[in-house]
Amino acid sequence: MRLAFLPLCLAVLPLCAQWDLRLELPRPSGQSLPQTLITGTGQLVAGDLSTGKGFIASAHRQFFQVGPLLKFQGGLEYSQFSADGGFTLAGVARNTQLKQQGAGLGLNAQVWVPFVGLAGEIGLIQRFQRYTFDTAGAASAKDLSRTWLRVGARWRIPSVIVHPYLVASYQQPVSKDRPVKLNSAGDLATYFTAQGSGQEFERLWTFGAGVTF
Repeated sequence: MRLAFLPLCLAVLPLCAQWDLRLELPRPSGQSLPQTLITGTGQLVAGDLSTGKGFIASAHRQFFQVGPLLKFQGGLEYSQFSADGGFTLAGVARNTQLKQQGAGLGLNAQVWVPFVGLAGEIGLIQRFQRYTFDTAGAASAKDLSRTWLRVGARWRIPSVIVHPYLVASYQQPVSKDRPVKLNSAGDLATYFTAQGSGQEFERLWTFGAGVTF
């Protein structure tokens, strides 16, 4: 009798447990510093960061569902983004690197298209990251707390017991700081501190895969 119920239990398992594990590879784009004026010197500072790299590993749990088409999730993530670029001050070019890494808390809503395994997603992620900006051997570091908007889509691959899927998303901070004016050209430490709140990742695309069970 118990063996007779085994196929039924396996069939309903995906409906009972609603865990979602996902790994995404982001392509973050850095914010530039267009013509930031250093006060009192008349000099302009310009800097750009290339499209970067990194990863986002996350675990989600469904906590609410409205019918078969609307689902709500809460989740935890660990993310790391980095990018290389260039920085020019008084005509001298320097290499730069920007890195942000840390944990995040997210809320996500899924709207499913019936019978085709496609879903649209929209959510918010509160990321707590350590910011590090390094150029010419000098570095600044600080802690950032940013709310990111995430809009994405997923395609569920048909499977039994577990449901693998492919996912893509666009993300950007809801708000971010901007570059500031400085008091002198020689105060590089002040500049790096200011740049720590002015040059961050401003957007990213992600592509990845996950599994629900």
